[in-house]
Amino acid sequence: MAVGRRNELIVVGGYGPGGPLASAFVLRNGRWRNLPSMPAPRAAAGAAVAGGKLYVVGGVEAPGRLAQDAFAYDFASGRWTLIAGPRPREHLGAAALGGRVYAVAGRTAGLDTNLDIVEAYEPAGNRWRAIPRVPATRGGTAAAAVAGRLVSVGGEEPAGTIRTVFAYNPATRRWARLPDLPRPVHGLGLVGYRGRAYALAGGPRPGLTVSGANQTLALSR
Repeated sequence: MAVGRRNELIVVGGYGPGGPLASAFVLRNGRWRNLPSMPAPRAAAGAAVAGGKLYVVGGVEAPGRLAQDAFAYDFASGRWTLIAGPRPREHLGAAALGGRVYAVAGRTAGLDTNLDIVEAYEPAGNRWRAIPRVPATRGGTAAAAVAGRLVSVGGEEPAGTIRTVFAYNPATRRWARLPDLPRPVHGLGLVGYRGRAYALAGGPRPGLTVSGANQTLALSR
């Protein structure tokens, strides 16, 4: 999982030779540095930064075992804490918008277990609440905050990679369909920057495939 904060890039967890990892690193001033390890290993999760904290949500804690809780890292204190987790799932999208952290879709096992559920975490109450579902199920997907909206992009399913793109408006509590990805991919990175959504890399076919795709979409408020 990777997330940007100010002029830093933070990478946490992922898969190693023995399974999920608990390690965390930050790229600062051109150098990688160690951060305190997470309380437990995580892979295939989502990460987002909100209110001075890094949140790691969903994913797996061991091969075949979905994570039940989530983690928050306080940049000021340099400490991790356990927090309530969303509905257990992996290969989900995560993003922060308006002080909340969103967990978008994902799956519980194989490509035929994709979900459409979306949940929002409220740090003040340490609780997740359901919000309107994304219009189509998706796993191996990505999410980002762009121009005041929560954008859900790509994924994979038994029929192939997913090209549909949707945006959620918190003010209206509604999803809207945006233009499809020119090249459908899964396992991609998604970044919102100056009103544009950048869909980076990802696999063009279900399973372990990769690409150097770089696709962008401008959103207006």
